[in-house]
Amino acid sequence: MNTWIVGHVPVGHYAYDYRKVVTDTEKKSVALGEKVFFMKGRIMAGQANIKDNQFGVQDFRWLVKEEIKDVVTTKYWSMVENMLAER
Repeated sequence: MNTWIVGHVPVGHYAYDYRKVVTDTEKKSVALGEKVFFMKGRIMAGQANIKDNQFGVQDFRWLVKEEIKDVVTTKYWSMVENMLAER
């Protein structure tokens, strides 16, 4: 697939906590999580090929903005909705 990333900075990010840890030395809760950064990109030609990929991906979907809302959580949708362009 021939792609092009537009720009050098993310258009946004989504951060979530996946667990909280209480440290022994400080006796306070520390949130551990991840941030997913979104880059604006364009697909110039081709199709995704997931055959023999190193991540174990078995399926994918191309979705328009209106379809994404139906397959993600309400919280996730509220965080990414404004990053997605209208058609």
